[in-house]
Amino acid sequence: MKIFDRYLIREFLGPFFLSLWVLAFILLMDRLFLLVDLLVRKGIRIEVVGEIALLSLPSVIAYTGPLGTLIGSVMVAGRLAQDNEITAIRASGISLFRCFLPLIILTISLMFVMTGFNGFLWPESEHKVRGLLMDIARKKPATRIQEGVFMDEFEGYTIYIGRIDERKSIIRDIAVFAKDPKGLPNLITAKNGTISNSEDGQFIRLTLFDGEIHELVEKDRYRRLLFTKHIINIPVDVEMVHKERQYRGDSELVLWALWARIRALVKEIGELKKSIHNLNQKAIEPPDRKLLQIEEHKTKVRYKQQEMNRYLVETHKKLSLAFSCFFFLFFGVPLGILLRRGGIGFGFMVGLIFFAIYYILLIAGEDLADTQKISPFIGMWLPNLILMPVVIELLLRTFWEKSIIRWIFRLRKRSSAATLPTE
Repeated sequence: MKIFDRYLIREFLGPFFLSLWVLAFILLMDRLFLLVDLLVRKGIRIEVVGEIALLSLPSVIAYTGPLGTLIGSVMVAGRLAQDNEITAIRASGISLFRCFLPLIILTISLMFVMTGFNGFLWPESEHKVRGLLMDIARKKPATRIQEGVFMDEFEGYTIYIGRIDERKSIIRDIAVFAKDPKGLPNLITAKNGTISNSEDGQFIRLTLFDGEIHELVEKDRYRRLLFTKHIINIPVDVEMVHKERQYRGDSELVLWALWARIRALVKEIGELKKSIHNLNQKAIEPPDRKLLQIEEHKTKVRYKQQEMNRYLVETHKKLSLAFSCFFFLFFGVPLGILLRRGGIGFGFMVGLIFFAIYYILLIAGEDLADTQKISPFIGMWLPNLILMPVVIELLLRTFWEKSIIRWIFRLRKRSSAATLPTE
């Protein structure tokens, strides 16, 4: 059995890693277009683009890990059944449970590995990718500018840029609407220019060439100036940029941080509910003031519950994806034995079909949980919960040659026969 155990693990690991990387490449296709755009159009160095691609891998491996288990188990079990090795194993008195025990132990280990991977490596990589994209936007401000759009996110300025060469940070057909210190509007236009950051990083610098300045000097006086070169320094909120870099969204928090946030929010919600209860017991004059305070506390409770719900969704997503690496073994093995097909093409076809169904259910569950239509637990464990009856039925059929469906039909047939009128 030791020889067979090693053989089984070896046969499983090949398809597992192959499907892991193939499916990861498929999922990376959406980010691939962003990477190509950064490399070709924006002129970002290839090593930076490669780093973003590498840091993007954990987010897709978290999803493809369970599917790798499914494809590997379908191919191994299907090939054993196709070559009649399952029949030989049963004939020798070895139970199927003992036969696949090495894979059970392996996938349990994989489940714990993926729990750490999803809980720590995945959020850290997401945070680093976000930081790299912010660095790119800071060092190449042209990547933050949209062409053909009026942009008013810069305080005191509305900017329109017709065309952008993001590789060289060259801009064309520029119009800048601004207000002078007296509050009077002015318009600056130019045929072309460049965009860069100031040395201290506190300004976005527009250097304009061959343009005009139209300004209202007084309420009834207008002036038009021509220039060959004009520089506009647009202030950047450096403190806000620093805070943005330090901030972590729910998908960028490791498990410990998620649990800490959830515990803190539970405590805050409890204190607010206690305050609402105390306010209801007090007599506050005027009554409108009391109602206003109660409504304010209820609003805080509602928003804090929404925030806690996001953290719970992210926690359950990380754990359910890790558990699926183990759970899908019990779906793939019986499916492969019953279908008696173990080729690589068949395994990938089954895996990709199932992957589409699983991914749709996961996204749908996450959306329903985010909008608080269902609980975070139900939403993120939805694919596993839906598959649970199917897995139980497949296990009973292949491992113990029993069937819940057949038992239900026999029970219904007996009950129907018992109710028939006798002559």
